[in-house]
Amino acid sequence: MNITSAGIGSGLDLEGIIEAFVTAEAVPSEVRLQNKEDRLTTELSGVGTFKSALSSFESILAKMADLEDFNKQTIDVSSSDIAVTTNGYASNGSFAIEVKQLALGTRSESTLFGSASDVVGSGTLSFTAGTETFDVEIDPTDSLSAIRDKINSQSENFGLTANVITTNDGSFLSYSSEITGLDNELAVTTSDSSLDAISTSAVIKQNSQNAMIEVDGNLVTKSTNEFKNVIEDVTITAVKANIGEITNITIAQDEDNGKKLIDDFVAAYNQLRSTMDTLSNAETGDLAFDPNIRQLKSQLNSIVTDSISGMASGFSSLSDIGITIDRTGRLEVNPVPIGTLESGSDTLANALESNLSEIGELFASSNGVTAQLNTLIESYNGSDGTLTVRKTALSLEKANIKDEYEALETRLRNYEDTLRKKFGFLDQTVSQFNATSTFLTSALANLNPKSD
Repeated sequence: MNITSAGIGSGLDLEGIIEAFVTAEAVPSEVRLQNKEDRLTTELSGVGTFKSALSSFESILAKMADLEDFNKQTIDVSSSDIAVTTNGYASNGSFAIEVKQLALGTRSESTLFGSASDVVGSGTLSFTAGTETFDVEIDPTDSLSAIRDKINSQSENFGLTANVITTNDGSFLSYSSEITGLDNELAVTTSDSSLDAISTSAVIKQNSQNAMIEVDGNLVTKSTNEFKNVIEDVTITAVKANIGEITNITIAQDEDNGKKLIDDFVAAYNQLRSTMDTLSNAETGDLAFDPNIRQLKSQLNSIVTDSISGMASGFSSLSDIGITIDRTGRLEVNPVPIGTLESGSDTLANALESNLSEIGELFASSNGVTAQLNTLIESYNGSDGTLTVRKTALSLEKANIKDEYEALETRLRNYEDTLRKKFGFLDQTVSQFNATSTFLTSALANLNPKSD
């Protein structure tokens, strides 16, 4: 406010009067703006909590959005002779595996040279293993070491490794092929006889061979150590040949994984409902009587209770696997049987044991529970979702309160200036009257002097 000394001339408490007028004008507007700011702050906090709760629920949904999230299996392998994986769809079962022979690639050695720095000749070296082949150009000045480097760095190299080995007797080139299998023997040829010593004259030290295993006594041969779909949906990798030793493998559906996914889903859903109930509490909620919360509760309830069309399996709703909704709107797996019906716990346990892939379809199919819930949350929490747009609008409205305070301050200053002009005139007028009164009083006193 302006600082002046209104009332000095008249002796009236004009400063107090002006302050009272300005205060009377300011207080209602300031209270209104403060209430507005408090309301926006509370609502923004509630919307933020609401969005955070939806994001937390969405993070749980992300763990069950794919059929593969449910189709996990436990694999028990009795030894390290083999490694076993499945694609999640293998049938339960036990099998006896014996590794008879590992797949090998060819290993060969050139003739001896005096040292690794010896030159050989010039021309083209050609390396072939099965259908794979590549060439290397050798220059007259290339030593064994240089030839090794050219072979290993050739861009079309199919997995051949060249090394220079130096012994008491001399140095030679060693070739090791990663391409395994009986039909993939390594052949090294040349376009020039000067390179025969490191090509056609090379001696094979290890022939390529197939891998062989027995599955429940039945022989299976592969060109590599990977045996895929010998047992359907299972990949067995031979690690060590161990003739006469049996490795037992047992494959079963991972019910514990499915149970955890369901438990986490139910807990996350109920946490979301609890958060919405707290936010919309009529007395204490930051979003009391909020229409977005009422609408979302109704939409969530429909998704978790309605049947889903187009399900290939026997499950079309959460109630089919024992998940129902209680009177508070929360999900439950009821442990208590109802009449002749089995409990929700038993229903879920039976589904996990016998129909885990069908549970996966109920949640993770294109029209499943997870997809529907994700679409719903996106409509609220997405970049142009209801809550995102609402939060942006509230933030902007709150930011504009500063401008409203500044506008109020300007209006109050103008109002005070107007009052001071009006009361300044009053102060001047009263001051003049006071001066006239003093003069007249003095003059009258002089007209009637007291006699001695």
